[in-house]
Order: sequence, then C-alpha cells, then structure tokens
Amino acid sequence: MEARLAPLYEIFKFNSRFFLNSLDGMDDDQAGWRARDDSNSAAYIALHLLDSRHNLARRIGIEREHRLGDVAKEAKGKPNFTGLPALEEIRDEWKSVTGDVRARFAQLTTADLNQAFETQIPLEDRTILGYLGFAMMHEAYHVGQLSMVRKQVGLPAMAMR
Repeated sequence: MEARLAPLYEIFKFNSRFFLNSLDGMDDDQAGWRARDDSNSAAYIALHLLDSRHNLARRIGIEREHRLGDVAKEAKGKPNFTGLPALEEIRDEWKSVTGDVRARFAQLTTADLNQAFETQIPLEDRTILGYLGFAMMHEAYHVGQLSMVRKQVGLPAMAMR
C-alpha cells in the first residue's frame, strides 16, 4: 500500500466496522425514527453513507452497480423521505462496496493518489489523496450521528470492537 494512504486506510477500516456496529440490533422501525421533523433518521444517514461510499469507490476507479443508487438520489435532501430501503439491504450493499474499496486501496499507486480532483468541497489538497482524507472525515462524522441516534432509540452504546 502506498505509504501516504496507510493512515487513511486505518480510518477506513474503523469507519467500515463502526458503521455496522452502530446499526447492530437496530430494527427498521428504530432506524426510521427522527428526533424532529427536520432531522435525519438512522436509515437516512445510513443510506447517505452508503451513497458516499459508492462515490468514493467510483472516484478511485471502481466500476460497480449501486443497487440503491436511485433511492439515494431520490431521497437526497429530503429527511422525511418515506421510501427508504430496509437496513438489511443497506448493510448488505455496504459490505459489498466496502470489500471492493478495501481491495482497491492496496492497488492505488502514487500516481493515482496524485491525480487532480475537481470538487466543490473546500479542499486545499485537490488530489485523490486529499479527497480520501475528506471522505474519511465525512464518514466518521456521520457514523458518530448514527451512534447517537442508536442511543436515542433505546439501544446500548455502539460497540467499539
């Protein structure tokens, strides 16, 4: 693995595992609960994270079907969207795309990481490596939200295993 990617890969592994841990034991009713009308449910956040993980996969050269992509696109910006998929579908797709990304991380070269990255995100480092740093922070932020919603629906704290 390219040396500069190693710390981000460790965060990727944490985010991947903690995403699943935060949803562990949560049912679809709990996942659909929202603290307020304008807040996001765990299912909505999970779908957003899945969509972001697929975007990451695409950005690092993985061509794959995003089975929940149409739903994610339709739900974007609509916290009260009612057509969210079951958590099991989200989990399964997460595991699938995560396996592909994990394998690709080992293949990324210095040239891949140094490629320019065009974005609206206010990044100083406008390379794929800079984007990956942002993506890992973005995932960690939303996994934190999932772990808080988990407690709000009466489940124990997310396991750190």
